[in-house]
Amino acid sequence: MIRNFQPGDHEAIATIYHRAIHEIASRAYTPEQCHAWAGEKPDPERWKARCELKRPFIYEVNGEIAGFLELDTDGHIDCAYINPDHQRQGIMSRLVRHAVSICFSFGLKRVHTEASHCAQPMFEKLGFGTVLENRVTIRGVELLNYKMELRNET
Repeated sequence: MIRNFQPGDHEAIATIYHRAIHEIASRAYTPEQCHAWAGEKPDPERWKARCELKRPFIYEVNGEIAGFLELDTDGHIDCAYINPDHQRQGIMSRLVRHAVSICFSFGLKRVHTEASHCAQPMFEKLGFGTVLENRVTIRGVELLNYKMELRNET
């Protein structure tokens, strides 16, 4: 079930973010890159402030937060992460479709994101195209991601 962020969700979100990077993204990124990206341990206070600002969509399974997605008003999908215990169940695809539907219903012409190497195939399956390879530096470590977009042609 998809729902809106509620106070207190930040604890689970901080853990999901950290675990997703260290357990899923680590298949494509080095330990040094994962550490720069997500740190040594979850940071709930950082995520509390971020979630109160971004108000992510939450996907719940049996009362547990299984994934989340942040959507900016310009159609930018900022953070989208899945609990590793719930990967490959279609949860992130549902969250992305939900975000796309909202954007297009408000008349936006495109939805865009910076997808990790691991997320790029899922976005492609949902119709997003890769605009360019993007190199970002986080805490002095370079990571590769992909600027992707889906255009509303109607």
